[in-house]
Amino acid sequence: MRHLLVLFLSVSLFFSCNDSNDCEGFEVGKEFEIAIEQQLENCLKNISVKVIEIQDSRCPAGAQCIWAGMIVLRGELIVGGQKQYILLSTNENASGFPDEFSTLEYTVKLVDAIPYLDLNKPYKPEDQRAILIISKRST
Repeated sequence: MRHLLVLFLSVSLFFSCNDSNDCEGFEVGKEFEIAIEQQLENCLKNISVKVIEIQDSRCPAGAQCIWAGMIVLRGELIVGGQKQYILLSTNENASGFPDEFSTLEYTVKLVDAIPYLDLNKPYKPEDQRAILIISKRST
């Protein structure tokens, strides 16, 4: 019985260590890529972010456009267990949405989206990634 208890505790410790390493999905203050429907977490700071949708209307490479276009991102931010929906854009004047969203502690900024649209190289929507940065808000 004692051997089973030691084995159980050892296995529990092993898996709990692995879980904490897997949880660090992004670093606060550094840019990161995130796919649609992907949720990344930073367990040490108790933050997670999920991208629900990316709308990319930028002028594709190889095209002539009358305006540059923009990126609009719809997602979720969870800080300390509290979920907030976010709408971000690279062109606030056209979309009405800012390029960053702030809570009391953190700011999420939409930096870019990849891949860049190209008339000669179509991509699948599941290949889209947003580039975000979540930083500690200065007080």
